[in-house]
Amino acid sequence: MNWGGLGRPWASIRRLFKLLVISQAISPLVALVVVLVAASTGATTVDSPPTSLTTISSTPPPVQEVVKEEKDLLREVKVKRDGEDEGCCSESVGESVCPRDYPSPSLAQLNSECGDNTTLCSDLPLLCMTCKCDYNCQYGNTSTALCVAREGVKCAASEGIDSSNIPKEFTCSYCFLTEEAKHSCSTRDLGCRSVGSPTSNHHWYVANCTSGPDTICLGKQVFSKRVECNWTEGYSWRTTLVLSVTLGGFGADRFYLGHWQEGIGKLFSFGGLGVWTLVDVVLVAIGYIGPADGSLYI
Repeated sequence: MNWGGLGRPWASIRRLFKLLVISQAISPLVALVVVLVAASTGATTVDSPPTSLTTISSTPPPVQEVVKEEKDLLREVKVKRDGEDEGCCSESVGESVCPRDYPSPSLAQLNSECGDNTTLCSDLPLLCMTCKCDYNCQYGNTSTALCVAREGVKCAASEGIDSSNIPKEFTCSYCFLTEEAKHSCSTRDLGCRSVGSPTSNHHWYVANCTSGPDTICLGKQVFSKRVECNWTEGYSWRTTLVLSVTLGGFGADRFYLGHWQEGIGKLFSFGGLGVWTLVDVVLVAIGYIGPADGSLYI
């Protein structure tokens, strides 16, 4: 066929298209081979023993003795005494209310939750009592809180336990150190990303947490806690890896994860002539690339 003066350009375009198709067909195979080799290498790698030092200094490092002046000692003692006088630290000595900020129930709550004369005093929920704990208890061990029924609460005495003497056992721990099952925290913050570097500020968020309504603990019931982002929207890692290996050159993996800008770039560049496809397969395999919304894979 006579293309006039366009014969050579069209031939070059056809050759380029063939090259793109070939590179696109080969890149998934190369990516799969790289993943298999990397997996086998990581499984068979053995750490070599550390090499011995050629010269070791026999002279120990000089020990510097730090002598505090009398003024510094007096200043430290004064700071400690001032700290004990503050309201925030008054709970650290002897018995005090626990939790300190437990909300006072309304009269309607007392009438509905605190039972009647037939309810044993030992079975009353924490809502119906005020408790005092020994803040000098040994952390992690079982301790006993002394509780009294709130004003207006009636209960049945049994075995020496009445409304003015209700012992409650609890694990000696501050509320912010209790197990996750014993407190609830607010949901993730905006910009919270479950994937990416664990040291990134976006990988964590400060949640408002509250200990359980029947959990006896030291300190405040409501507290702030630094929580790692841990949520998902249903994106599958296996599906992403399969799409990256088979249709990665057309940006299918990027479109699936919500990275539509990169997906368009891969689509119109045929996966960067296979190089971009290869790189994305490795990044998806090691979990570096995740969903665009920052959620975890399932």
